[in-house]
Amino acid sequence: MVMMGRTAEALFWIGRYTERTENHARLIDVYYHIREEKETSSEQSWSRLIDTIGDRAAFTEQYGSFTEQHVLQYITLDKNNSNSLLACTNHARSNLRNIREKMPAELWDIMNGLYLWLKEKEVRDITNDSPHLFYRFIRDTLSMFQGAATSIMPRQNEWHFVEAGRYLERAENLLRLLQSLCHDYAREDLSSYPLMLSVLKSVSGYESYRREHADTVNLSSIIKFLMLHESFPRSVNFSFQSLERSLQGIQLEDPDLNLAVYRLAKLAGKVKANLACMDEEDILSGKLEMTLSALRESCNVMGLRMSKVFFPSREEVIA
Repeated sequence: MVMMGRTAEALFWIGRYTERTENHARLIDVYYHIREEKETSSEQSWSRLIDTIGDRAAFTEQYGSFTEQHVLQYITLDKNNSNSLLACTNHARSNLRNIREKMPAELWDIMNGLYLWLKEKEVRDITNDSPHLFYRFIRDTLSMFQGAATSIMPRQNEWHFVEAGRYLERAENLLRLLQSLCHDYAREDLSSYPLMLSVLKSVSGYESYRREHADTVNLSSIIKFLMLHESFPRSVNFSFQSLERSLQGIQLEDPDLNLAVYRLAKLAGKVKANLACMDEEDILSGKLEMTLSALRESCNVMGLRMSKVFFPSREEVIA
């Protein structure tokens, strides 16, 4: 039972950390575009990025000012920041190393190569060349990791645990991003066009959105698209669909554990059903931030319940 818990937890966090690394790389890249397209102070732009994917108090205590060099060091290469790209890559790699005998060798080669490449970098390596190419390389490598996993992993428990972690992380990241968008939109004037476009681009949803909405770009349409779309792979709705499907795919010998998995899948299905009941009036009713907070709490509950069911021992597992 303990060994199953350690293996399951490692798999779950491989999914979460690879998704988190890709998400953060996308966001950092897009924020460069915001600075190029919108006239805003450098400090304001970089502080917004810290608020979205970092810890403002921890950052200011260590670095003080919101300069490009400081922010990139903190969110990309700082080993002491558990959400930096380097730290997340290292966590995914460490979990993968602990269960190498249960995973395809190709996945280890890709993740280990990314970590070794990233740990040798310094901030000047990002800013002296092209930041876009730097972060695109990280995104492309993680896409290769996901593509390899999709093409060679048997659809057994190992696959389903990784996917459960991936889609729970994806839903939580997008909800956090939407909360940040709503906050920034309310704080600024209504001409926050670059800000809204940046959110779509950060999840590679710009083209899909434009195919459905043409030139209509407003907050309610974007929120509706990113929260409720049934077939866009990075929407909240799609993430909970996939999370439910992944949990349903887990089959264990212990009948009590199987019952617990069934209940977890039902919880994901309940969130999905609640999303299906939302409409544009709900988005415009003034209760949107409350809804986003409730959905993030659902993600937290899912994570805690999965830990209680599958991960009875946290020893020797990086999480």
